[in-house]
Amino acid sequence: MKTKIAIALGTIALTAGFATAATAADEGTTTYGKRLTTTQEIAKSARGSFDVYVDRVSGFTFVNTITGWKLTGQLTSEQLKAEQATVEKL
Repeated sequence: MKTKIAIALGTIALTAGFATAATAADEGTTTYGKRLTTTQEIAKSARGSFDVYVDRVSGFTFVNTITGWKLTGQLTSEQLKAEQATVEKL
């Protein structure tokens, strides 16, 4: 059940062009759910940050959960093309 929820959340975030991050109310400057595009950003991502990474070669999608990085699914070829176009604009 948890895996299905993670897959659904990861897919929704990616296909909706999840570019903005929600800010934690009590911490003020900590952001959650950032879209990561480089290995340096992945290395700096804190566990439980719900940051999202899409491998632009395979289309596999990952979310950084409280238990670490989790594979949440794979984009279709159309979604992968849209993702690549979106990242190029960032």
